[in-house]
Amino acid sequence: MRVKFLGGAGEVGRAAVLVKTATGSVLFDYGVNFDSQGRPVFPEHVRPKDLVAVVLSHAHLDHSGALPSLYVSVKIPIYATPLTMELSDVMYTDMIKLSGYYLPYTHEEVKATMESAIPLTYGEPVELAPDVTLTVYNAGHVPGSAISVLEAEGKTVVFTGDFNLRDTALLKGADVYNLPREPDVVVMEATYAAADHPPRQDLERDFVNTVREVVEGGGTVLIPSFALGRAQEILLTLVKHEVGPIYVDGLARQVNTIVGKYPHLLNDYDLYRKALEVAVEIPSAYVRKRAVGQEPSIIISPAGMLKGGASLYYFKKLAGDSRNAIILPSFQAPDTPGFEVLSRGEAFVDGTTIKVKARVEWFDFSAHSGRSELVEFIERFGAQSRIVLFHTEPSSALQFAKWMQARGRDNIYVPLAVGEELEL
Repeated sequence: MRVKFLGGAGEVGRAAVLVKTATGSVLFDYGVNFDSQGRPVFPEHVRPKDLVAVVLSHAHLDHSGALPSLYVSVKIPIYATPLTMELSDVMYTDMIKLSGYYLPYTHEEVKATMESAIPLTYGEPVELAPDVTLTVYNAGHVPGSAISVLEAEGKTVVFTGDFNLRDTALLKGADVYNLPREPDVVVMEATYAAADHPPRQDLERDFVNTVREVVEGGGTVLIPSFALGRAQEILLTLVKHEVGPIYVDGLARQVNTIVGKYPHLLNDYDLYRKALEVAVEIPSAYVRKRAVGQEPSIIISPAGMLKGGASLYYFKKLAGDSRNAIILPSFQAPDTPGFEVLSRGEAFVDGTTIKVKARVEWFDFSAHSGRSELVEFIERFGAQSRIVLFHTEPSSALQFAKWMQARGRDNIYVPLAVGEELEL
């Protein structure tokens, strides 16, 4: 058995890991990154006819965005939770709308992708091929996300996708208690190998206090958020602490509705249902204009890094008033307007530099495990289990591996380039 990194090696995102077995190959995720011009960057190619199955960990585009390119002529079975597939369909449609010119697939390939889906249930084993078995468990990252356990040729591979060990307002933490204690290899994301996240209770308190200050001072708060995961987490946090009024715009509206159809996957469905009742959806440009400036309010809207979507409209309207606030609850990649706002207090948008007079804050509402949780996760496995860190910056991962070696874990491997292979 061999493990090949088609993407996600020496980089965050573009996750794609191929496990080669005697029966055939199993592909875990097939995502995209985006270059500085917003063009999608794909993983290394894999021949669809060589695959016996694709396993999709969750619907974020850096794990799922390249998948329809495999469905031009061959329909390989895709194993994922039903929620992941329903959300992926929405994400693909939005991606075609925004980046269709650069994509090697259309709505036809997306349709073929959806038709190839085989639903997974947490904890229930599925046979992918003779002597190849898959079982998935809650990953705690976004609704429907899954950690995979693959058993083949007498060996066991754990693939985490993205995961979070801690409970949030939206989800229970990852189900690590049912994972095997001594797998042969654990391929795990290590996005935050260099940093811990603040305690969630402290984070929520500081965030809510900031929002309250702005609204009570007569200002409007714009919270640019990723449509899947972050928008729902922010909404639940605000409703839990009874802060409002709240407007929700963009793709987050559609995601909210889909996630609400899966109450058994949520940490607190009663809170989620209340949040959907409390939040006012913005269905049109007309309502969007009314949401700005009518009264102090809170607006949750994609895109999370201000790269597009309705959040840009609000940003232009709100940035020039010191009573308002731009609160960024997500990582801001370099070369994005969100990063410019944080680092320079201005952003170049649609050919114009907009100076921000509004209050600017950043809060670490990450849905990934931080450094301490990564350590905790690794130490659940036996000393003979090989640990592979991917979906991470190389310098952070190598320093983390060296630090873990000093703690007695000397079997940690960090792939540094796409195309690297590991033999089991």
